[in-house]
Amino acid sequence: MFHFPTNLPLAPAPESVSTAPGTVTETPLGLRIEGHGPAIVLLHSSMGSKSQWRTLMERMRATHRLIAIDLHGYGDAAMPERPNRFSLTDEVRLVQSKLAQVLAQDERYHLVGHSFGGGVALRLAHADLKRIRSLCLYEPTAFHLLDRNDHALQEVRAVARATEAAVCSGQHIDATEMFIDYWSGTGTYAALPPSRQALFAALLPKVPLDFQALINDPLHAFDYRRIGAPSCLITGRASPDCAHAVATVLAAALPDSETHRIDAGHMGPLTHPAVVNPVIDEFIRRIDARDKKIGSCRFAPEAIAMRAAQ
Repeated sequence: MFHFPTNLPLAPAPESVSTAPGTVTETPLGLRIEGHGPAIVLLHSSMGSKSQWRTLMERMRATHRLIAIDLHGYGDAAMPERPNRFSLTDEVRLVQSKLAQVLAQDERYHLVGHSFGGGVALRLAHADLKRIRSLCLYEPTAFHLLDRNDHALQEVRAVARATEAAVCSGQHIDATEMFIDYWSGTGTYAALPPSRQALFAALLPKVPLDFQALINDPLHAFDYRRIGAPSCLITGRASPDCAHAVATVLAAALPDSETHRIDAGHMGPLTHPAVVNPVIDEFIRRIDARDKKIGSCRFAPEAIAMRAAQ
C-alpha cells in the first residue's frame, strides 16, 4: 500500500506568481506560477489542487516557468456552472482561459497532467496541437478509451456509480473512503488524520463529475494519433488495473511516446515525488535540448543557403 501524505495543502491558499527563482507575488488568477524559461503547464488530480506540484516547481523553477492551475471544484476554482452537462471540454476551456492571461497567444508549452488532470491534459493537447512542446502524463484516467466490455472499465463504472449515489444521499465520508481506498489501497483513508479526512470529504462533490467527464468523452484512441508532440507515459506498479489499461491504449495511439513504470501507486506524484519528478524533469529537458538542436540546425549557414536555393 502507498499511503497518502498527511501534510498536503488542499485548502485554498493565496495564489502566487513567480517570474524568477524564489520570487513570489500575489495574483487573483486561481493559479500558481514560479520560475522563468520555457513554460510548463501542470494539471492536478481529482481532490487535488495546484499545490500538488510544489516539489516539481521547486525542482525546475531555476530553468523553467511552471504554471499550475486549479481545475473546476478544486483549490480556488468554482464548481462547473452546468454540472449535468459537464465534460472534459469544460475543463479545457478553463485551462485555456487561464493560459490566455499568462502566455503569449502562440507561445508553446510543455504539458504535464496526473490522473484526472492527465485526462484533461490529453484533451487539451488534442485541441491545441501546434502549441504543445511535449506531453507528460502520470496515469491519465481517460476511461473513455477503454472498451465498454473491459473489466477495468466495469470496475471504474461501479466505483463511479457508488460515489455518485453516496454524494446524492449525503454520505460523503463513506464515499470519500471508498474513492481514496480504491486508488491507494484499503485502509488508506482510515490512516489519515481526521482533519485530512474532512478536507478530502469536502472535495467529494466534484468527483462524480470527474468520472462523468472521463467516461463519456466522445474521442477515441485514434483521435489522439493527431498529437505529434513527444509524449511520456508514467505508471506505478501498485496502481489499479484501469490505470495500466489506459496507459497501454495511449502508448499504442500516441505516435511519439515513451513509457516508464515506477515503484509507486496511482498517487505517485504526491506520495513519491522523489521518484516521479526526476522522470518528468529529464524528459522535458531532453525535449528542450532536442528542440534547441533542431532550431540551431534551421538557422545554420548551410541550411539557410539550401533554403535560398530552393
